[in-house]
Amino acid sequence: MNNFEIDDLNSLPDDDNHKIINNELLSKIYSYLIYSIFAFFILVLIYFSVIEFKKYNKLSINNRLITTPIIAPRGVIFSRNMTQLSYNIPTFNLYINTQNLSKSHLKTDISILSKILAISSKKITKIVQSGLKSGYVEIPIETGISNKNEILISSNSHLYGVSFKQTSYVKFRYNNLLSHILGYTGPISEQELLNNKNMNPYDIVGRYGIEESFNNYLTGKDGYQINEVDTYGNAVSKFAKVNPIPGNNIQLTVSATIQKKLQQLIIQNIKQNPNHVTGAVGIVENINTGGILAMVSYPTFNNNNFEGLGISQSQYSKLLNNPDTPLLNRAISTQQPIGSIMKTILLSAGLQTGAITKNTTFSVPGTFNYDGTVFENYARINWGEANIEKCLQYSINVFAFKAALKIGIGNFVKYEKLFGLGKPTGIQLPGESSGIIANPKTKLQLTGQPWYPGDLLNSAIGQGYTEVTPIQVANFISAIANGGKLMRPRIVKAIYNYKGNLVKKYNPTVIRSGFVSSKNLDIIKTGMYLAVQHGIDIAAQSTIADNAGKSGTAQFGQESYNPNPAANRYLHSHSWMSSFAPYNKPQIAMVVFEENGGVSTYSAEVVKNFMNWYFGTYLKH
Repeated sequence: MNNFEIDDLNSLPDDDNHKIINNELLSKIYSYLIYSIFAFFILVLIYFSVIEFKKYNKLSINNRLITTPIIAPRGVIFSRNMTQLSYNIPTFNLYINTQNLSKSHLKTDISILSKILAISSKKITKIVQSGLKSGYVEIPIETGISNKNEILISSNSHLYGVSFKQTSYVKFRYNNLLSHILGYTGPISEQELLNNKNMNPYDIVGRYGIEESFNNYLTGKDGYQINEVDTYGNAVSKFAKVNPIPGNNIQLTVSATIQKKLQQLIIQNIKQNPNHVTGAVGIVENINTGGILAMVSYPTFNNNNFEGLGISQSQYSKLLNNPDTPLLNRAISTQQPIGSIMKTILLSAGLQTGAITKNTTFSVPGTFNYDGTVFENYARINWGEANIEKCLQYSINVFAFKAALKIGIGNFVKYEKLFGLGKPTGIQLPGESSGIIANPKTKLQLTGQPWYPGDLLNSAIGQGYTEVTPIQVANFISAIANGGKLMRPRIVKAIYNYKGNLVKKYNPTVIRSGFVSSKNLDIIKTGMYLAVQHGIDIAAQSTIADNAGKSGTAQFGQESYNPNPAANRYLHSHSWMSSFAPYNKPQIAMVVFEENGGVSTYSAEVVKNFMNWYFGTYLKH
């Protein structure tokens, strides 16, 4: 029986046992297979419901709902009398709807729009990417689409996801009257977008004036509309809506009526001035509150050219390359020598320090030889004996020279600073300059040269290295007029929300007071009154206002030789005139500055005509 044993035969399965074993094996295999499939589905369920939940939930919602931003109207600006100075004008925004838009179609849209709108594809792409990150499907690309571009876009059959929605842009009431004050708006830059996460790529921001400095208040809060759509992107129903919140409204201290009159008078005067006036400023300030009633900077520009579709590159280049710099707000940004108006600060310092008194007199011949240099009065007039009041009445340089030597550069600089020179006034506008106070340190920094004895004398009459802004002059003249309170000049009175509720009020702010006594300032004010009523500044005399003031003829440029010693030794001079009125109970102070305007008489004429109109006509209405 071959080599098998009986036990071996017994161990072999019979036919029935063989079937049982096969069934058990198959059962185990089927069980393992079912368990494996079940485990696989459990893992997939966990993956999609937990790990990838956010991703696919978002995709699910976006397939059903689209979010469109509703751009908030910008706040508007009012004059002190609540005359509306800016408006929101209806226009249309261009949108790209990325719902069900393939990458190739999106690229096509961007490419076509880039050519029509003259905007780089790169910029449009960044706007789209930023909008998608914010969760938007309909993304605003351009504000204020022109009729021409709207036709070109609407008629282009190769555009896939483009639509138009109504919005608004800023429009100003006056074209050239208040541009330096109000400013203008423009699209947000890439850098601003990076610096402010709350801003959107389609936002409009202030670029100048009040629009810039109060941009955060004027900017509203955008809303949004969520619509339910079908798989083809067609709206089925409105799912939810959050209304936008309009920006806040600004009330200025400025009167459009006063601004218009002062600008008219300045332009008329420039036309009559034989000098080539390159620019001019007129400022009127309420001496008790610091409120600016008018602030003219000439030449000006039309801020409406920047709105809507925006200014063209050729127009902007023309403004930038204009030698008369119409974009410059000369009232707060230009720094110039002040001329003899500086004598009011010098003599106030002398009185307050005790270096001179009301009764101090000096012999004031036509010339004064100091340290080997000859200094002189205007036209070398010999005024005999003079006191403070006579010095101001006739603007006597030699008196100022002798007073300055008693006061000293340290005290003089101290009071220049106390009157607000050498630093910005803090007016609520961007771009204010600080000016320069002449002293040994600043001269060394500016020229690399040491301070000479004669530099003090030049500074005493507003020449040399001292430079001021017109707003600084208007402000310290106000301080003299009100008895010694240096106010912070204000151009914004209050802010209101779109419902008319007060958000913020700007009350009068005293920077400092009492640094010169009212008694000492009365002496200065008397000298200024004599100057206008019976002295060198009679050209500024109002027939109605009973005004006081002080002029300045600030010489600059190259000296010219003239054998006649009474002739002006300089080729050019700026024309200044400051004034306050009424003398006995002052209400306003003003300054007029004409760049390269010649002698102060020209600016004085503007002051006279304005004072007559303001007190004779304006206040009587």
